[in-house]
Amino acid sequence: MDKGTDVCQVCTKETSKYKCPGCLLKYCSVVCFKSHKEGKCTPKQPEPTVTLEIDTKGNISSQNVLFPTDDTVLPETLEKLRSSRRLQAVLRNPHLREILREVDSASNTEVHIARAMREPIFTEFADICLSIVEPGEDGALETDSDEDM
Repeated sequence: MDKGTDVCQVCTKETSKYKCPGCLLKYCSVVCFKSHKEGKCTPKQPEPTVTLEIDTKGNISSQNVLFPTDDTVLPETLEKLRSSRRLQAVLRNPHLREILREVDSASNTEVHIARAMREPIFTEFADICLSIVEPGEDGALETDSDEDM
């Protein structure tokens, strides 16, 4: 780390060891923390990211995600699900469609997903989705372009 950025932002003399949980200001001691809190501590607002929301009619609208996580999938990647021939083919299965309706309408989705994962057609569906939205070992997303249907 650059030593210039490790300096306490309150006293500007000591090396900072802590960060304010509200505004992420760096400070070195309890004294500096109390001094900072007596002043103006303005919590940082998370910057929203835009994702796509697709309704049942296929219309696309914007939606802000205030707290993206490591599991948040980029909108461009989600769009690849729409054009996957493999995914379209497996979604024609009536049994899979019924499982998806049950999971979607369940009050406890975790239990229903765990039950659904015991169904080979659902695990195939999940594997196809993951192969599209998660990078493979080479870092590239899998596509349908090399597959014969």
